Amino acid sequence: MTISNVVITGANSGIGFESALHFARGGANVVMACRSTDKAQVAQSQILAAVPAASTRVIRLDVADLQSVHEFKRQFEQEIGELDLLVNNAGIVAIPLARNSAGHELQLATNYLGAFALTGLLLPFFRKDTPARIVNVGSLAHRIGKLNIEDLNWERTDYDQWKAYANSKVAMLSFTLELNRRLGKTGSRVIALAAHPGFANTNIHRNSPALSRTNPVSKWFHSKMERFIPTAANAARPIILAAEGNGVEGGDYYGPGGFLEIGGKPSRARINPLAKDTDLGKRLWGVSESLTGVSYLPDDA
Repeated sequence: MTISNVVITGANSGIGFESALHFARGGANVVMACRSTDKAQVAQSQILAAVPAASTRVIRLDVADLQSVHEFKRQFEQEIGELDLLVNNAGIVAIPLARNSAGHELQLATNYLGAFALTGLLLPFFRKDTPARIVNVGSLAHRIGKLNIEDLNWERTDYDQWKAYANSKVAMLSFTLELNRRLGKTGSRVIALAAHPGFANTNIHRNSPALSRTNPVSKWFHSKMERFIPTAANAARPIILAAEGNGVEGGDYYGPGGFLEIGGKPSRARINPLAKDTDLGKRLWGVSESLTGVSYLPDDA
């Protein structure tokens, strides 16, 4: 698969940065879609230091803000206009209850709804004459997630930050499988698949009080276990496999192949059975269109 243009959300750090660096080394034009342009520009300079000939571009994107998603689409269309690979990577973990300007619970908005909307808006720009991929980044936590279609937005259910995170990630996996099914029905050469990094030694804890290293439990855990946790570069390998590997298929899900999928060589990963429920996936799609105002790939087309 030839990758000329790739969009990676949350490309300024962690898994997103390592993926951006990898594709820049491979000669792709990498669009770093990040909420903080200052942090993205620092990451961009680090990529250029490692790969002086790299082709990179920073375009601001806050996936939790639907207006920002639409503005990103407009700027992408004007400045680039063609796409081979979209990596929906941006995410947050286990934060106290918060909502975006549309009233959507922030983990749902960041980890899933933004990706749903962005994918639909960018879909027309994928090349029609060559294979292309959409890779959604999952999480081990999705295996304990639920899909309460009647209250995705935590308006009637007592909020739990870890359950909200897990639920947003099982929604992402359900979306991936439903997206791939709908793409297949149209005869598209675009496939959708997913991958998770296992455990990764990244800075995602900075945005999560539950994971903050000032938290006594988290502080103890990191002091004992940090040296055993894969680096971001190693943790990015399943995502890169999904994005460019030979023999992968739409609907595949990859992760580390070691003990409990925490680390190790990339391999097929286990999927929560809820994500495989086609009827549930169809219902989730409808609710997602309603929440985001972005509709695409109608199932009756």
